[in-house]
Amino acid sequence: MDKHAFLAECQTRIRKVYELTKAGKPDDTLKYRTEGFMNAGEFLGLISRDEARELIESLHQDAFGESIAQRRERKDRLNKLKEHSLDAFYDEPAINRRP
Repeated sequence: MDKHAFLAECQTRIRKVYELTKAGKPDDTLKYRTEGFMNAGEFLGLISRDEARELIESLHQDAFGESIAQRRERKDRLNKLKEHSLDAFYDEPAINRRP
């Protein structure tokens, strides 16, 4: 397998993980297999760790419309809001409370 074919397969697998997550049906088995696949590619020299991070970040941006860090911050803020006050949490528009 050459580098371009490997990257294409990584993209397909990552997109599937993100599609399922976005649909509210995360598949941890698929996620871990995708991570293992990418680690094997790194071991074989088909992809560097930086290339993998860039690919993951790019596909995350495409799927969710925000960076991984932005999504994590939003989810943390909502979780803190939920712990502090359910009223304040539900005052937040539903579109903003999506996972």
